[in-house]
Amino acid sequence: MKRVILALASLAAAVTPLHAQWSRVWDQFYLPGSHNWYFRNNYRVADRLFNAFDYGHAILYEKLWTKPDRAVDLLEQREYAFLTTNLLVRPPRFPLEEMAIEPHYARLAPEAKAMFEWAHILHRQAYDVLSDARLSPAARDAEMAGILAYYRTRPDLRFSEKPKSMALMQEQPYSLAFRQGYPKFNGLIWAYHWLQVGLYEPFLATADTAQQRRLLEATVGRFRQMLPGGAATMPYVMPMTGVVAPRFAARYPEFAIIFDNLHSMHDVISDILANPSVARERKRQEILQAASRFRDDTTEVTSRRGWCRMSVGMGLENQGGPSVGFDPALATPSVARGAVMRHDLEGRMLGGEHGGHLMPDVEEACTEQGFRPGR
Repeated sequence: MKRVILALASLAAAVTPLHAQWSRVWDQFYLPGSHNWYFRNNYRVADRLFNAFDYGHAILYEKLWTKPDRAVDLLEQREYAFLTTNLLVRPPRFPLEEMAIEPHYARLAPEAKAMFEWAHILHRQAYDVLSDARLSPAARDAEMAGILAYYRTRPDLRFSEKPKSMALMQEQPYSLAFRQGYPKFNGLIWAYHWLQVGLYEPFLATADTAQQRRLLEATVGRFRQMLPGGAATMPYVMPMTGVVAPRFAARYPEFAIIFDNLHSMHDVISDILANPSVARERKRQEILQAASRFRDDTTEVTSRRGWCRMSVGMGLENQGGPSVGFDPALATPSVARGAVMRHDLEGRMLGGEHGGHLMPDVEEACTEQGFRPGR
């Protein structure tokens, strides 16, 4: 926690000056609703982990941008140790102000930062809605539709609801720099993303609130089980919502697609910042171009069937395993850590390093309406 306080006090830290960036992005808060803060008030252990995740994402970008010559040591050793042995063990009680943790990155790309924050509000409100035991299934669906409609009111910030191929994340000139150069921190980010989508599943697996709590506590426990082994026990490829949380993806496919696109762009920005082949003066331009591609409904778009096929073909065992109903032991990956799986726009594997199990029962359920297992 002391490290967080020090980070919050570092606004005046001396770094290479950056010309001010003009941005017309404005902040927007939660859609009002009786469900707001329900998850925070009733599932505090899980909710506080999100505050630690916010620190992890923010310090990652800040160090990659301000300390490029020292970033590997700072992130793979010092910050990774702090996160896994301190902050994730005793996460902050309240959300952190990311601008205080990443002041210089935030000035580099405020538009991308705002996109993440807007999607994170959608995440948080979805947890509130799904966890609110006072809502009937029909009322829950209506509230989910309402917060999605609210999310759509910001076309300047919203991620596309069209699924994107992995080419945006893996096949650009700067791609894979972070995955290959920062294996431990990359694995930790993927573990974050596994939990962020996995925590929806307990609320759709059963209608019994006591059982929901037990399942959620087990999901959090599984995340903590990933931490001690470093990169070896983290997800080996980016977790996809459709296989980590199939009930959620089946019922709310637009949310699942948005969150997959969100998590993919996290990796893209890490690659741009980490790759020295992208000149420092070009990094903002590349980030803004990537952000535009993730907002539009045309670039590298696949069908929902292709999205499903791609997600399943990557292998659930390589993505951290299921978020509910798992065996005591961690899933055994079938590919090398950080494996690159390439697909066409219909999600068919194009060769390369892979070996995931296709899970025919799920594959047969891939329809144009989205994932269907668990319904």
